[in-house]
Amino acid sequence: MYSTHIQTFLAVCERGSFNKAAAELYITPSAVLQQINTLEKRLDVRLLKRNRGGVELTPAGEFLKKEARSWVHAGDAIMEEVRAIAERENHISIGTSLLEKSRLLYELWMLYSALNDNVKINMVSIDTEHHIPAQTDLIESVNSGVPWMKEWDFIRICDVPFGFAAPERHSISKKDIVSPSELSGETVMCFRDEGAPTIVEMFDCMRTNGINLDIHDYPSEVILWGGGFKGQLLLVPMCWNDILPGMKVIPCKWDYTLPYGIFFRKNASHTVRKFLNFVRKTYNEGNEQGIVPVLTY
Repeated sequence: MYSTHIQTFLAVCERGSFNKAAAELYITPSAVLQQINTLEKRLDVRLLKRNRGGVELTPAGEFLKKEARSWVHAGDAIMEEVRAIAERENHISIGTSLLEKSRLLYELWMLYSALNDNVKINMVSIDTEHHIPAQTDLIESVNSGVPWMKEWDFIRICDVPFGFAAPERHSISKKDIVSPSELSGETVMCFRDEGAPTIVEMFDCMRTNGINLDIHDYPSEVILWGGGFKGQLLLVPMCWNDILPGMKVIPCKWDYTLPYGIFFRKNASHTVRKFLNFVRKTYNEGNEQGIVPVLTY
């Protein structure tokens, strides 16, 4: 990324002599001198003065020393990014969290990697504040239309119905299915997303049936896990039945659903798009290795 003459010049500056620079660079002192002479000839300036103690920089040499270091750092940073981009071309990074579990992606990946063993997979964690790491390529989730989802593209795989999560000691937990009218007078904790028509309709339906709504912002692990300890009912998509300890998720007699599938970035790499084409084929056209089961609850 930068001339070896500059690298040699900086080594002389840092070591203070041609001999010490030569030892560091594993070349002869005469080779160091030749490179410095070539650099000075190309620039048509004098950069160094030799004295008994070693070398002394001229004003032009002082300026080049200062600026060249930033060139080297910039060049190294560029090369690191080039290597990272090349590595990402053979990797797919899947973002996961308590809410965004890989319920389908793992099975899909096992099928895909059997035919594409040159592509590797990375798992990256989405933190409790829902900060998505920059290297994340795919996220599997219910599509509720929260802000981050609107910035990604989406492949729908199935629709997930909504139900109610109840602590095991709650009377509702004894039921196999409930209707909104059976929850009249109950308080249900819900998560706000006024941008999703389905959720707005569910809220209206529950209010019409006398259900009190305790509305919170996008769910956190503390709220979800705390619901079981506090004896609260939660309105949740049925796919969350595997993340709520001590609670039973009960289907409801209504037709409210949200799409479930895979989010991917709008500028997805060729490697990611090739995998997504495999996902589409798996669920829409079939493949030789078999269909991945759709979610069961």
